[in-house]
Amino acid sequence: MDTNSLFTNVHEHVARRTDIRSIIFSVILILVGGLAFYFSIIEENESSSLSMLIMTLGAACLLVGVFRLFWKSHSWFYTPTDSRISVKSEFYEAADFRSLKSVLDGCCFSGEKTVKSGNTGGIRMDYMYSKDRKFAAVQLFQFSSYIYQPVTEVYYYRDMTADEFICCAEKRMF
Repeated sequence: MDTNSLFTNVHEHVARRTDIRSIIFSVILILVGGLAFYFSIIEENESSSLSMLIMTLGAACLLVGVFRLFWKSHSWFYTPTDSRISVKSEFYEAADFRSLKSVLDGCCFSGEKTVKSGNTGGIRMDYMYSKDRKFAAVQLFQFSSYIYQPVTEVYYYRDMTADEFICCAEKRMF
């Protein structure tokens, strides 16, 4: 059984690329923040509350823009449909492992829902899915020796099966 992590064993149709929209938004934030900061400094009445508010907002825009530019400018994409990928995790009780694994093995997401996620648990399910709901990748991890270690291979779902999985994941019920 291949128990590599979900992100070290990425599907052939998933690629990490530069996100142009995110870069453009980051540059706009930096420009707006820089202009606000500049205008708050050159204002003649430096002690005004409005000037301080503009300076604070400008500094915040600058910081958020720089953060987004350097750390959020790349995203995962499902290449056949050029759809952005989201990544999430859910937690389940250790007693639910067999039920959850059998649902993932059998790809039967439309049946009776018996497994509900919680805020913590001995089992963690990491998954990524495309925004157009045409692709999903899932892997289960078990808490052992103070870390979550992979206990299943990575499951890949496409088209209708991916959409059914995402519906279950959104409801947090399998």
